[in-house]
Amino acid sequence: MQIKKIIIDTRMIDSSGIGRYLQNILPDIIEQFSNVSLLGEEQLLKEKLQNDNLHVIPFNEPIYSISEQLKYPYVIPKCDIFFSPHYNIPLLPIKAKYRIVTIHDVFHLAFYQSLNIFQRIYSKAVINQALKQSDAVITVSEFSKEEILKYTNKKYIDKIYVIYNGVRSWRKLSETKVDYCDNKPYFLFVGNVKPHKNLRRTIEAYRLLLLNIGDVKQKPYFIIVGKRDGFITGDNITALIENDPLLQQYVKFTGWITDSELQELYSNALALIFPSYYEGFGFPPLEAMSYGTPSIVANAASIPEICGDAALYFNPFDIYDIYNKMKCIFNSLHIRKELIEKGRENIKRFSCNLSIESHIKLFECFLK
Repeated sequence: MQIKKIIIDTRMIDSSGIGRYLQNILPDIIEQFSNVSLLGEEQLLKEKLQNDNLHVIPFNEPIYSISEQLKYPYVIPKCDIFFSPHYNIPLLPIKAKYRIVTIHDVFHLAFYQSLNIFQRIYSKAVINQALKQSDAVITVSEFSKEEILKYTNKKYIDKIYVIYNGVRSWRKLSETKVDYCDNKPYFLFVGNVKPHKNLRRTIEAYRLLLLNIGDVKQKPYFIIVGKRDGFITGDNITALIENDPLLQQYVKFTGWITDSELQELYSNALALIFPSYYEGFGFPPLEAMSYGTPSIVANAASIPEICGDAALYFNPFDIYDIYNKMKCIFNSLHIRKELIEKGRENIKRFSCNLSIESHIKLFECFLK
């Protein structure tokens, strides 16, 4: 009996949300199915998956590029399943019996007017082709499923499967010690500076908080985990910080950090703040909950579905509401403790094992 072959595009293994998604599901998929090949960079994959026995097909073309589309048919061998963890599927014919894609959200359709002309044409065409050409479409929340159907075509409803992301709970912390703020309390932001992440309004709200805390020794820092720039649709917050001495002193960018350093930052934060107004899922609040850290989040998109009653919510477009919720967390140990307890219950809904099993069962349906 011939062994079924699966090919997975893993070039986004080092990105934020999709990278987490891949790192969570790939080890078990590789273990479950004996013939899995990964498209990507071999050394990076071995490092991220901590596995030296991977079968890697070298493929480093940029995401969303014309070159990736032209080369897909030549690098993807004959296979039973080709799995794309993002909507940038091969548009030209490939030698795959079945195709499975994960569409995490349709931000590029929901906020179509904010894109340049190339982004508009590309995102609309490719997302629609991903739905049309794929035999199964995974998405990560009921919110995202509804958004996909809203902005494309309801005829695809029967091929869309909602599988929540899994979050690994309470991992052992390493001996890594990171200190960006002289052991003082801090709010934590994990993500990038794309406009929909809403960092600018959050920093403006945080500035109000600083101005209303008289004692210099009590002022909390604001640590931003992620790169300052380098994104396709980056938000310019540099001037906001550099033109304000108070923000210069208390806002700290970490740049790229290791997973161990991130775990340490989560564990010691006063609270995570997650102000994004559009998310298909949103890992950071759940990761914060897994480390016993309260979350202040936007009441928008999929976030209430994912966080339930285990977070403090604000209107992401109201700077004063963001400020008030930050002040509430800063001043109330009782509220912080209550959110921590609710967070520990909430993350039980997002078991990594359940998410992995759901992916494996779906794959098995097409390998019979």
